[in-house]
Amino acid sequence: MKFTTTLFGLFASQALAVNMYSAPNAAAECGALGVAEWDLDALPADTEVSELRKCKEHPLSLKIHSRNPDSTKVNVLEKRKCTSSIHKPKFGCDKHWCWQNCGSRKEEEWGAWCWSAHKDGTGDWMSCSTASDCPSDDKYCAKGDCKQCGCGC
Repeated sequence: MKFTTTLFGLFASQALAVNMYSAPNAAAECGALGVAEWDLDALPADTEVSELRKCKEHPLSLKIHSRNPDSTKVNVLEKRKCTSSIHKPKFGCDKHWCWQNCGSRKEEEWGAWCWSAHKDGTGDWMSCSTASDCPSDDKYCAKGDCKQCGCGC
């Protein structure tokens, strides 16, 4: 009886285990940006793990950036600020990184935004030279466990 209970417990714990992935040796490459951890069970079945973003946080998340014009402190994470997007571009290039307004029409008007990432939001952060290099489709909003992932402000 004890053997059966132990065996059942072992199978149950395996069934409840989360299938997580982090890129090997990413800690040295990512440094203060941290290593992204991906729940493979929450991603589409055809996701290539080699194409998942290695570093957890956006490269500008550790620096002051113009999307937070009221920031006065350097090297601290700041809450993303909403600025009305009415009569303003809906996407752009900020210090060589793509961003876009996102969410419902009302959220876009309020200024909700996200950083853009390849592979429908799970890949590398999108770099740019001009705004025309950047997408406007919500599917490119960064996904994952980073503080600045997703649509918000």
